[in-house]
Amino acid sequence: MNHPIHTIGQKIRMFRKEKGFTLEVLADKTGLSKGLLSQVERGISQPSLDSLWKITRALEASFAQFFEELDQKRVYHIYKEKRREMLFPESTGSYSLLSKGGNAKLGLIEVRLQPGDVARDRFVQQEGEECLVVTKGTVEVKAGEDTFYLKTGDSLHIDSIQQRVISNQGNEEAIILWAVTPPQL
Repeated sequence: MNHPIHTIGQKIRMFRKEKGFTLEVLADKTGLSKGLLSQVERGISQPSLDSLWKITRALEASFAQFFEELDQKRVYHIYKEKRREMLFPESTGSYSLLSKGGNAKLGLIEVRLQPGDVARDRFVQQEGEECLVVTKGTVEVKAGEDTFYLKTGDSLHIDSIQQRVISNQGNEEAIILWAVTPPQL
């Protein structure tokens, strides 16, 4: 079980990502420094009561949500209509969380890109791995210096720290299942 400081930080990161906020945006909304917020999210620093209050207001979250124990169940059923939608700065398309989030070791996201949509944000900001599978349409993936063209059924496995841009240059919606580990969603 995680220490409460880590649990609070994970929940702040999860709510922040769901709102599509960067650390800079959250810092502007709370008046707290970006560095402090980063340390809180990583469980390095414990927020004061006043700081936590500012964070909950900026994220439009309930104060109590940060103190609830993480669910200890081993099986999670996520109904399609109850999926959490996420926003990523500088990206277009729609993103649905298919896994439990929080302190999970694996994150799974469904990405829907309409023609011309681009996914730019990094889902993981530390060493890790990602695997994406195109379940519909075609996409172009620029990973570092390489460019890959993937069609329905194709997959790509990459290191999380490698910069990438995924775009739908086709004429129909593209759907991607994207697994990330460890996630910071």
